[in-house]
Amino acid sequence: MVNNPSSLLKKMPMNFGKIYSGQKPAFISRASGRVELIGGHTDYNEGFVIAAAIDSSAFVAAAKRNDNIICLYSEWARQKHEFELPAFAGTSLPLRKQGQALEPSQDCQWANYGRGVAAYLCQEGLHVKGANLYIESSVPVGAGLSSSAALEVSLAKAMIHLSEADWQIQPKRLAQICQKAENVYAKSPCGILDQITAVTATKDHVILLDCRDVSVRLLPFDSNACSIMIFNSMVKHEIGGGEYGKRRRQCEEACAVIAKKYPQVTALRDADQAMLDSVKNQLDNVQFLRASHVIGENARVLAAAEALKQNDIEKLGRLMNESHCSARDLYQISCEQTDFLAEQLWHSDGAYGARLCGGGFGGSVVALVRPDAAAKITKKVRKAYKDRFNLDGDVYLAKPWQGTEIIDPA
Repeated sequence: MVNNPSSLLKKMPMNFGKIYSGQKPAFISRASGRVELIGGHTDYNEGFVIAAAIDSSAFVAAAKRNDNIICLYSEWARQKHEFELPAFAGTSLPLRKQGQALEPSQDCQWANYGRGVAAYLCQEGLHVKGANLYIESSVPVGAGLSSSAALEVSLAKAMIHLSEADWQIQPKRLAQICQKAENVYAKSPCGILDQITAVTATKDHVILLDCRDVSVRLLPFDSNACSIMIFNSMVKHEIGGGEYGKRRRQCEEACAVIAKKYPQVTALRDADQAMLDSVKNQLDNVQFLRASHVIGENARVLAAAEALKQNDIEKLGRLMNESHCSARDLYQISCEQTDFLAEQLWHSDGAYGARLCGGGFGGSVVALVRPDAAAKITKKVRKAYKDRFNLDGDVYLAKPWQGTEIIDPA
């Protein structure tokens, strides 16, 4: 699925010098992509999610400049983009009250992740310095593995480390800044799961995220006993598309109806199926289906956390299978290709469970498999997928990884 991260790291200093006239990077910032094991579309409903950072990452090589310019170069886009930092960098006043604002770019969409991160770090009080930044990534775009969040967090960490290495910011706040950059500058209505995973995850653990207060609990994950396998359908997932936003609105509408009868409900996370059933005649069928998925998914996530604590991988796998069926039938975010992959995995010896991960409408399917069965499952499913769709679906074996770090390029 991805390039070898260690291979990317070796090449980055040389590639940086080619783009920036022989200059050497001071360091390389890394932030992980993420795989969501269970908890589809619960994040913006203030629910629960279990996810892991993976050893597929966005990398940013960084060096200082002597002016007030940030220059971004993306190896993926093969394009350079420059912007001037706001004159008020380092103040905490709202951007709109400053007289000069760093606006989103209209003609370079990928650069808006960097522009947004820089703008909100300035607003947060960091004196952001001019920088040459070279971006490379081993997270596939459109696969539902949070390539955009990995980029935002890696850029943010690079800007912080280059500007004021000892500047303190809480992980939750950094995740919120990166999320806001994606929401406002990249115009993508994502929740906070992707960013909080990158800034808080640790190796050999998954995280249980409470999306209401953005609190995180680390749960151990034994990679020697169970492997995380990711199958990229090669059907591009786009979180900024209209269907994602439509489902958010449908959830909000259903929640508003429930809240009229049950004032304690401020998000679908607070509701149960009995509450939803009691107002069914006030909802249209689509609103009812969407809310049913979210309520059921929250319950599955909490059950999955208990299964992980007891190292009951078989139960976790069954919950993942149920999650996929709910995403397919109630939330209607799957597609023919991801349904096919999930079903192939359900019937593979050595697979515990599988589900669509990420925002849906394409992207990837995640499975838990016995390590000794991984190679056989990969061969079987890839062949079946090729025969059915004439597509070479990428397969990636992942381990829960450290979310972010600063690397010495020497």
